[in-house]
Amino acid sequence: MSKPEFGRAASGVVTKAELDQRIAAQPKPRAELHLTPNGYEVQTVNTEQFKAYRDRIHHLRARLNKAQDTLREDRPKALLRGRAKQDFDRER
Repeated sequence: MSKPEFGRAASGVVTKAELDQRIAAQPKPRAELHLTPNGYEVQTVNTEQFKAYRDRIHHLRARLNKAQDTLREDRPKALLRGRAKQDFDRER
């Protein structure tokens, strides 16, 4: 599975602010007041058009969740390392 490319942001820092901005800027479907059927092709075009928004939002959420999980796993280890060092220094 290849990694998706998102331009300059693909290698940059992912922030919660960018995620919130992307979600807020995502185009909302509008109700139309006419009953003329548009056909299947229009639906396909609209779906492809919004796919980039959904893909980027999914990417941001995955990166932020991974970072949060890493933080939750590494913090207790760091505390234990610090406690072990203090205990060792105290015994000298």
